[in-house]
Amino acid sequence: MENLTGTLDDILESNNDSFRANSRVLETCLLLLLLYPLLVAYLRYDRLRSTQKHYGYTTRPSLGRMTDDDAYEIQLSIAQLEFPFTFQKALQFALFRTYGIPSMSKLLVATTQFAEMSTASKRYVDTEVLIREFTNHKPSDPRTLEAIARMNYIHSLYRKNGSIRDDDMLYTLSLFALEPIRWIQRHEWRSLEAFEQCAFGTFWKSIGDAMGISYQKLRSAEEGWEDALHWLDDLTEWSEQYEKENMVPHVNNHKIAEQTVAILLWGVPKALKPFGNNIVSVLMDDRLRTAMM
Repeated sequence: MENLTGTLDDILESNNDSFRANSRVLETCLLLLLLYPLLVAYLRYDRLRSTQKHYGYTTRPSLGRMTDDDAYEIQLSIAQLEFPFTFQKALQFALFRTYGIPSMSKLLVATTQFAEMSTASKRYVDTEVLIREFTNHKPSDPRTLEAIARMNYIHSLYRKNGSIRDDDMLYTLSLFALEPIRWIQRHEWRSLEAFEQCAFGTFWKSIGDAMGISYQKLRSAEEGWEDALHWLDDLTEWSEQYEKENMVPHVNNHKIAEQTVAILLWGVPKALKPFGNNIVSVLMDDRLRTAMM
């Protein structure tokens, strides 16, 4: 009997030790679960804090002093480290959005550059490569200068004969400046700070300057802009009005959209392509969707 009692005591003691050990493990896990969100919240904003501290653009007056080089570096950090997927998709969609303007889609159909699958994929990649050259290299880098020079040469042939209007150039520039901001604000885990938005404006305004795009139709063109945020506000207002007047349904819009969507969904299995088409459609707003149909 004494042996049995001793055995039971040993079992109970062993169970108690096991229970205490499991309790400590559970307590540790609960503590880690509580600390993890705090750690994530601190670390995920660490780059933002260090970037703002490094460049010193902490007040609205300081934004007016932002340089093209600083703007490039801030945008590059956002594009490659903060929101790489969303930034890339926003630029792709910015290009896609221009196809909802009949004057632009008409030219692309006439040149067959995007209207035929045999040339559309090459033209799409060529455009993407040129854009990446000046978004991934400093403004003074020879690769940036060569990419802009090449782009200006291609556009000059059509600007001279009136096939590309000045308003079309300004509208296209507005999309590349504004769509990444809109997409990040709409789809990402945080919104862009004022100095980050200013970096987008500063960078793309410098690209527009290098391309000889006129800003005379913007509200503050005569008196000038306090900073790139001011320029973005004017650009947003103008491009919204431009869209209302020019983004209308046309058969050429649909032709170009079909080929471009086919490129975007090239790697998607055939059985999933209808679903991919629905995803693209959902990402369009009502105005663009109507213009593409």
